[in-house]
Amino acid sequence: MNNFFKKIVQFILKWFAKVYLWRIKPHIIVIAGTTGRHWIKEAVKEALEEKNFLVRVNKKNFNAEIGLPLSILDLASGEGSFWRWLDILWQAVKKAFRSKPPVLKEFLVLEMAIDHPDNMNYLLSIVKPQTVILTTITMIYQENFENLDEIANEYQKLIKVLSWNGLVILNFDDERIKNLTKFSNNKIITYGFKEGADFWVKEVKKLIDGQELKLQINYSKNKEIRSLKINRFGNHHIYAALAKEVIKESFKISAPDFFRQIRG
Repeated sequence: MNNFFKKIVQFILKWFAKVYLWRIKPHIIVIAGTTGRHWIKEAVKEALEEKNFLVRVNKKNFNAEIGLPLSILDLASGEGSFWRWLDILWQAVKKAFRSKPPVLKEFLVLEMAIDHPDNMNYLLSIVKPQTVILTTITMIYQENFENLDEIANEYQKLIKVLSWNGLVILNFDDERIKNLTKFSNNKIITYGFKEGADFWVKEVKKLIDGQELKLQINYSKNKEIRSLKINRFGNHHIYAALAKEVIKESFKISAPDFFRQIRG
C-alpha cells in the first residue's frame, strides 16, 4: 500500500470508527505503556467476562493509527492488497452505520501504542476512554524520543481527556507513571510491588507450576489480604493479575447480574 493510499485509508477508517463509537457508546478501557500491555489486556478481558459483561479487545496488535480503528470496527487488515482494502472500507461503512447498540453495554478494551511524539494526539482524536490503565515507561523508541519524560508527557495527555467520572489505574512501581497522578482529578487506583500501592503484592512464592501471591488491598475502607495463584512465571504476569483484581473490584456487578437480583 503506497503512502498516498495509506493516508486515505487511515482518514476514512478514523471517521467510520468515530461514527461507530458515537452510535454504540461502549465503555472504553485503554491500556497504554511501553511494556506489558498484551497480558494486562487479556487479564482485563477475563475479569469482565467473569462478570458476564460483553467484551471486545484489540485484534492482534492493532493498536496504532490504522490498527486502532480496525479494532474498534472489528475488521481485519487488507495488508498490501488494494482490492481487499476497498472491501474492508465497505465493511467499515456497514459497521459504522448499520451496527445496532447491544442490549447490554459493551466494553471495548484497547491497547494504544505510540512510537513518535504527538502520536497520542491522533489516537485520542479517534477514541476517548472512560478507564485508563498505564503500565511502564521505558526507552524502547529512543530514536524518536529525547528522554523518558517526553514519553511520560504523551501518557499525561491520555489521563487529561478523562471525564469527571473516569478511572485511572497506575503502576505504582514506575516513578514516572506514579507521578502522573498530579495531572488527574479522577479516581486513581495504584498497583505494584512497592508498599503504598492500593493493590500491593506483599509476598511472592514460586511454585513448580506458577506463582502464589499475597495481595494486600489498601484502597477500600476495610483493608483486605488475598491469596492468588497464577500458572505463569514472571513479574509481567503478576502485574496482569493485579490489573485483573483492580478491574474485578471496580466493576463489581454486571448488568445481567443486576437485573437477575431485581427479579429475585
